[in-house]
Amino acid sequence: MFKTKISKVLGVVLTAAMVLSMFAVATPVAAANQAWSKIALPGSGATGGYVVSDTDMRFYDVGILEWNADKTAVYATAVYEDANTTAVRVFKSTDAGRTWKMVFTNWDATLVDNVLAGDYIFDVCASSVNANEVYFTDGSEIYTTKDGGVTWNKLSNVYIWAADNDWLNQPTGLIVTLDVGYAGANKYVFTGTATFGGTGVNGVYMCQETAFGMPWSDLSIATQGHDWITGDGGSPEIFSPDCNVWDVVVDPTDFATKQGVIAVAEDNDGNTWITAKYFGNQWNQPATCKDAEVMQGNDTSISGVYHAELWLPSDFSSSLTSGKFQAWLALATMYDQGDVYLWYGNSTKTIDLNVSGLDTETEVSDIDGAGGVGTAKLIIGGYTNTSDWKPKTWYSADGLTFTKTSKAPTGSHSWFDEDVTVLALADFATSGKALAGTGGWDCGVSYTADFGKTWNTISMMRQAINEVANIAGNLFVVTYDYVEQSVWRLSGGVYERVFSTSMVDEDGDIDVAVSPAGDAVFVASLGGTMIWRSLDNGQTFTAQVSNITTVDGAALISSWFVSNANTILVGGDNVVYQTSTNGVLWFGRPCAVGIVTSFAVSTDGSVLVATGSLGKVSKSIDGGVTWSTPSADAAPTVSATSLVTFQNGSNSVVYLTGNSGGAFKYDFAATTPAWVQIDNAVTTGETFDSGSYADVDNGVGIFSGIASGGNVLYVLDGSWDNLIRITNVGTSYKAGIIDAPATADDATKLIGIAAPGANMLYGIFDDELYVYTDKMAVPVANVQTSKVTTTGFTITWDALNVDNTAVTVEYYVVITDAATAVKVCYGLPTGTDTIEATTLKVTGLDEDTVYQISVWAVDPVMSFVGTASVATQPEKLTYNFNLMPTNGASNVPVNPVFAWDSVSTAVSYDLILSTDPTFADATKVLATKNLTTNYWAYDGTLTNSTSYYWKVRVNTANSTSEWFPAVFTTVKADAAPVEVNNPPAITLTVPQAETPAYIWLIVAVGAVLTVAVIVLIVRTRRVV
Repeated sequence: MFKTKISKVLGVVLTAAMVLSMFAVATPVAAANQAWSKIALPGSGATGGYVVSDTDMRFYDVGILEWNADKTAVYATAVYEDANTTAVRVFKSTDAGRTWKMVFTNWDATLVDNVLAGDYIFDVCASSVNANEVYFTDGSEIYTTKDGGVTWNKLSNVYIWAADNDWLNQPTGLIVTLDVGYAGANKYVFTGTATFGGTGVNGVYMCQETAFGMPWSDLSIATQGHDWITGDGGSPEIFSPDCNVWDVVVDPTDFATKQGVIAVAEDNDGNTWITAKYFGNQWNQPATCKDAEVMQGNDTSISGVYHAELWLPSDFSSSLTSGKFQAWLALATMYDQGDVYLWYGNSTKTIDLNVSGLDTETEVSDIDGAGGVGTAKLIIGGYTNTSDWKPKTWYSADGLTFTKTSKAPTGSHSWFDEDVTVLALADFATSGKALAGTGGWDCGVSYTADFGKTWNTISMMRQAINEVANIAGNLFVVTYDYVEQSVWRLSGGVYERVFSTSMVDEDGDIDVAVSPAGDAVFVASLGGTMIWRSLDNGQTFTAQVSNITTVDGAALISSWFVSNANTILVGGDNVVYQTSTNGVLWFGRPCAVGIVTSFAVSTDGSVLVATGSLGKVSKSIDGGVTWSTPSADAAPTVSATSLVTFQNGSNSVVYLTGNSGGAFKYDFAATTPAWVQIDNAVTTGETFDSGSYADVDNGVGIFSGIASGGNVLYVLDGSWDNLIRITNVGTSYKAGIIDAPATADDATKLIGIAAPGANMLYGIFDDELYVYTDKMAVPVANVQTSKVTTTGFTITWDALNVDNTAVTVEYYVVITDAATAVKVCYGLPTGTDTIEATTLKVTGLDEDTVYQISVWAVDPVMSFVGTASVATQPEKLTYNFNLMPTNGASNVPVNPVFAWDSVSTAVSYDLILSTDPTFADATKVLATKNLTTNYWAYDGTLTNSTSYYWKVRVNTANSTSEWFPAVFTTVKADAAPVEVNNPPAITLTVPQAETPAYIWLIVAVGAVLTVAVIVLIVRTRRVV
């Protein structure tokens, strides 16, 4: 428990950190897609957080759980040893008890001896003002840390102090209780001593820790206010204190002003009391607080106490008139007188609350809770005296009535050194979260989130993990120790042990299974007969009311299967034991497949299938009541232990493997059902699409996942410890090998959680558990082409994202002539390699040809194919095709005819006429035509002396050529006729002039020459 302390300096700081830490502990695995990741199982030792024991060092007792001041750390005491030396140790947890760090050990390897005086730590007390300050006692010494457990020092020793200072009454018992009080700068440590099995010189003692020398004082509980003394019978007779003090608590609200100290004490006359002293006065002062006797059944005195624990409410007040001078006492005795007792400061006796019912006794070893006087919620731990003495807890919502746990913490009982300790977590009042520590066989620290109704072990387990035996659902894990087995539930990154063979009376190993709908969890005793069911995700399990021995007295569970929350199948020799009522009634159903070794259910739950040692399969469509005649033929390879699964999404196709190897497919709905072997030789990057597969030598697990684009099957091979992954589209099967984890071997089990695009596979390899998330059971997406030419193109596709930066996905590309089915290109144009990029440029192809493109991811595993179809371009028109108007032509008529040589493969032509040389401006486009002829007459009139742009391309049955552009200029317009008007007569007056003589000479010469020319012409004329 946590002793209630409310400091005037700091107060009680209830931080949310510890509450949140319940859900923020380290996740057991950071799953790496397309690679095996080791799932961290509950760990042992310093590196594993002391969750479980190991085979050499085991926990034997969890003694005390205690918060630090601000509830950010829990301290625990435990016996943790190798069975040769009792080594009590102190541990510290900063995640609310999920994992621990050892901060003190009793064993000193240097001295080869124990540090402490004994083998037990009797009490732990935390400072109420300093989160790093904690005290504990081994009964003789008091140790304290001021730095959160890094270093420890002793206080002065009360026994030595008493002897050195000649106390009249020197303590003889053990220190069994501690508390700390503050008055200004002064710090006081209080102890109580007791003698087990009797009384002695004991009392309440106070150490002023902050004073020089740490002096001790005897608060004289036996002699001041009490007469708890016994004479020695001598003369003169000497009287000495004779009592026990089992608990001491300082007043949590105003110790600094009232110096209040409350104690649970046992006198020398067989009585047990709650007593207090205030203001430095004597004990038992009615004006401040009356002594109250603790009485069994409110009328019988109590003796033989071995543990007492007071719990004070948060609003405790030491005023007699406040109505809040109240506390609860948990008491454990040696004589069946324990219980929870309600105490009032102004009453002379307590009230027996009878937590187990009227007139019952319960040895209550610890109490904790939350709330005030009227709102207190309590959690207690202990044992009942009339049952099996196993640990139990009770919860009270009102502080008066208690409800016993329905699923108790595991552990055992062995007198006072193996009690139940409880610790309410910071938000207990609203969440019901608490811890319980137990001792003995299968002890540990357990956790509840429902006010103690059910508990699961979370740490400091006595069990070790020597083998991982089975897994189921998402995720339950069966682990083996040499004697006991456990079922762990992994949820939100946190492990809790939900089932242990120590909880039930059944021999044999256990197995776990989850119904396909996830609404029920089952545990079966392999080699036994019992099955237990949980309808609350493994939190509680209930045994079936009957078992398979009602059908066959010699039947034992070997193979079994959960079909739904009520239907369970158990395999026998050519028989299936079946119940559809969760074991209320069992029936034997004939199923002629030999010794039944495996079952499966279709995805829709409508069909069951069974297989066995004959290598055949039989199906049932009525929940296992009747089974069909088995397949006429056995699988090509018959295994003594055959395993079967349905193809995901199918209720007719099943897959089979087994210890003799092979992977086979069988379709009940086929016209002639037959086995098809789907594994063979190992595949390689260059031949993955050639029809060769990876082989299975020893199938120990089989699972069919969800795939997009086909089907995917996983088979775990126990011979090679690898995972065979087979993809299927139609009748084509392609496979690859997923190598075993690097440090793992001895593959024994495979289960899967199907999810679109992320099948999750869990594999057991010896005593290790791994997970593999497959995100590649999808097709390569968005395969496209661009930059298409007459001889090639560029292929692009979306990267297949596996969310793992450590994995490089590689791709394989195949290009096939669509008409001839000839593969013209593998991978890179120059070879058959895989590529890491998501683009590939292809050249050297034929023009005007359709090609089929197929893209796979092939590394680390193979995806499904992504496809695209593309045709190379036909040859485009050029100047050689007699374009008219030719490119650059001028004086083209304004009503032109466009023409070109026809192309034999053309089915049409596209033509665009524009005044924009880029053809980009739609407002400037004059015509857009798709033509079946190789000519076209413009049906309008163009503008003279203007440049026009046109382009034409060829459309074939496969593709379209590039555009061929041209430009021309239209003819100039004709000149317009000119009209001439006759001008008025103009009279010119020319003055007389005389003609020069040389002018007349020129004229005469010209005349002579003219005559000569005429004569020559006449003489040379040809006669016809």
